[in-house]
Amino acid sequence: MGNSFLAALVLLAAATLSGVAVQPTMRLAGLVGAIDLPGARKVHGKATPRLGGLAVFLSFVTIVGVGDLLSPRLAQVAFVRARFGSTLAFLADVPLVESKIFGLLAGSSLAFAVGLADDVMKGRLPVYVKLIGQFLAAGILILVDVRTSFLPYSWANSVVTLLWVVGVTNSFNLLDNMDGLSAGVACIASGVLLLNALILGEFFISLILVAFMGSLLGFLYFNFHPASVFLGDCGSLFIGYVMGSLTILERYVSHASGTLFPVLMPVVLLAVPLMDTATVVTIRIREGRPIYVGDARHLSHRLLALGFSQRAAALFIYLVTLCLGLGVVNLSDATLEQALIIMLQSVVFVALILFLMFFDGPTT
Repeated sequence: MGNSFLAALVLLAAATLSGVAVQPTMRLAGLVGAIDLPGARKVHGKATPRLGGLAVFLSFVTIVGVGDLLSPRLAQVAFVRARFGSTLAFLADVPLVESKIFGLLAGSSLAFAVGLADDVMKGRLPVYVKLIGQFLAAGILILVDVRTSFLPYSWANSVVTLLWVVGVTNSFNLLDNMDGLSAGVACIASGVLLLNALILGEFFISLILVAFMGSLLGFLYFNFHPASVFLGDCGSLFIGYVMGSLTILERYVSHASGTLFPVLMPVVLLAVPLMDTATVVTIRIREGRPIYVGDARHLSHRLLALGFSQRAAALFIYLVTLCLGLGVVNLSDATLEQALIIMLQSVVFVALILFLMFFDGPTT
């Protein structure tokens, strides 16, 4: 009961703080001119402030930072110790992972700062500067020993970590092309990661995920269609970085695992943003256009062309993310045969989405 109460308290605090911070970020966006104007490749019809990601950032960093500072001290309070003794036992190991928490907060802050600079400069921040900032942010994780561990060589795990975190960061940046899409998919994916963490008994990472979900939910109230505020690059890069980092921090292989297939869980879980990014980048390269220049070739735009409303398109992509995620939760203790069936199901699901994106039917 104590663990559930603490998790609910963290979720409520994060959601409240994020929601309260949205209005000030909208005013700030107006002051610095960070306004997203309607355009040919955009689906919104009115000028919208685009610094809402600041609310998500402030909420998450504050809740996790305060939690990190208070955890060791709460155990010294007799009242708290008497009523939440079992919960405090879980939090006793916080000092052991303090460097990893610092790496997560420092790296995500750098990713946020890069996006904020681009928002304030109205998209004029050079692409190479954004990439350098993202790689430096991912490098912070490696410095605090947050990296993949399934490869036999440390340098190989470091390279995979860099590419994964930067790739996921940019995937959520590109996914932010419709009201509520990037933040909503991140919230759904975090919920699946939370389920996996609870199954494997990882209470501490569960609290970080709950804090992240609360921060996203508080913002989503204002960002779901019709949105009154957008994430901006500061928010989408921050969300993507945190998602990439949390997928590495979390454990997927249980003692009952018979294969290494569980390490593919985050890939399948984030298949929608990764697949969306891969397809639009491929299209842009094939058409000889810069990969960083936006267009209307995303999955969300395809759904609109098929007759979906913006709300329906976002909800459809939420459901796809949830289905893919729930499908691979059992990988943690699956046998080889079970893992192959789960992965085959995931491949078929992805194939169906690709079919939906590119099949236009017979011409008349």
